Amino acid sequence: MLVKYKQSYEKTAMGLLAFSCSDKSPLALLELVRSYEEDPARFLYLWKVGEDFVGIIGMEQQDTTMHILHIALSPSFRGEKRSYELLDETRNLLPLDLTLTGQGKTGELLDKWNQVAI
Repeated sequence: MLVKYKQSYEKTAMGLLAFSCSDKSPLALLELVRSYEEDPARFLYLWKVGEDFVGIIGMEQQDTTMHILHIALSPSFRGEKRSYELLDETRNLLPLDLTLTGQGKTGELLDKWNQVAI
């Protein structure tokens, strides 16, 4: 289940984002989380399985495009199948007229997911 970020999840969000960021320093992660809090075009969701947060997805909307900026799963939940489940839930959360995009490895993951989803 995707849960919209709120400040009480700050440390959990920072920990999950550390899996997808090259700069894992607490200050850099805190600044990243704050950028999601302060920018109304940015959205941060934590993925909860059972009682635990096991993933995170951060996006930025530009017109009819939703760019996935960050996506990460905790090590025990990694794998394409789990990533696809997170993307499925994300797609179901968003209006149908929004296109999901990503760059680099995220773009490659989206391409594979789109092929499976067809």
